Amino acid sequence: MNRVITMKRQDVRSQRHEEHHGDFGNEGKDPCQICRLKGHLSKVTRAFKMLSGYTQAVQRTTDETTLLNEACKTIVDAGGYMMAWVGYAACDAEKSIKPVAAAGIGVDYVTEIRLSWGDNPLGQGPTGTAIRTGEPAVSRDIRTCPFFWPWREAAVKLGYVSSISLPLICDDTIIGALNVYSGDPEAFDDDEIGLLSEIASVMSFGIVAIRMRTERWRAQEEALRSWWILRVTLDGIVRAMATVTELRDPYTAGHQDRVGLLAQAIAAELGLSSHTVEGVGIAGRVHDLGKVYVPIQILSKPSLLTPVEYSLVKVHSEAGYEVLKNIEFPWPVSEAVLQHHERMDGSGYPQGLAGAEILPEARIIAVADTVEAMSNARPYRPAPGIEAALKEISEEAGTAYDPDVAEACVRLFREGHFRFK
Repeated sequence: MNRVITMKRQDVRSQRHEEHHGDFGNEGKDPCQICRLKGHLSKVTRAFKMLSGYTQAVQRTTDETTLLNEACKTIVDAGGYMMAWVGYAACDAEKSIKPVAAAGIGVDYVTEIRLSWGDNPLGQGPTGTAIRTGEPAVSRDIRTCPFFWPWREAAVKLGYVSSISLPLICDDTIIGALNVYSGDPEAFDDDEIGLLSEIASVMSFGIVAIRMRTERWRAQEEALRSWWILRVTLDGIVRAMATVTELRDPYTAGHQDRVGLLAQAIAAELGLSSHTVEGVGIAGRVHDLGKVYVPIQILSKPSLLTPVEYSLVKVHSEAGYEVLKNIEFPWPVSEAVLQHHERMDGSGYPQGLAGAEILPEARIIAVADTVEAMSNARPYRPAPGIEAALKEISEEAGTAYDPDVAEACVRLFREGHFRFK
């Protein structure tokens, strides 16, 4: 049917050519300049349609096979060919050619035939020759081409008369070939070979582009997977550290987790980055890790501590720092743990830092620690309650606590954006 369509188109072109030249004819002579121009414009238009269609496919497609199928369909639809397919050179013993995409009339043809790119009978056809030599290979008449005999019967039955195979070269390596079939024995002249060679070059570029994109996505997915594994591991380590502390001091079970949650909420309320918010939460969840060095009798003592006992408790900030300082957190976790008992007026411990000398993370944990501690009972006192805690940080804002942090914390509770579970 395609041959009939091609012949009708040729008849129409001949009739228009004769009408243009009148009765004088032009047999044996070159076509006139106008006809040559029309033919050139027709090729340019077809080339533009094929290139445009393929470029759009590259932009919207994320899968290589889908891209090649789109390319074959564009070549058939925009180029007016019977069939187009892409075969990749396999590195097996037979040096076989594996079809990966096809479009047009008789696409089953490519799955039913055997092809090779080796120097053997199945490798002497256009496809094998193009892959082996890196040059376009044309069969101008499939019916008589001596090298086409293994596939002639199947091709002729489908109406194929001529074909061209063009190598696909990616990063200086021939990976396969683009094959195009026509019902017209004159389909692949020099101009057409040049046009389709450009199409094959653009296809090769698209293949490289989509492979690079796929590799980049794969690398990103692997990096994300590795990051997630590290985060899960880190979370497990932090939980284990917190659990060790709380096993020795059952009265403060859950204290560090609650401080971490409140510290995160305060950091978010202050408009800090999500990275900083996460780091504040981590530091809050291990801020009392150093209490593992404090005697259990002191931690669970049901009465007020003596000055000596209190001095032993104060060591926990430095002890926690010593444990954490060699862990490469992406946040200043160990420093925040060391400084979370520092106060704005310099009256805190262990270094007596004041104001801007204290890390923002430590200032946030100081407020969260105070509010959580006053909201719950201790062995030596009942719980003062949340109202007393909010009053404490408000009255001591600027002296003991960072005013902005204290205000943000009060706002969270007053506006109902946070509550302890």
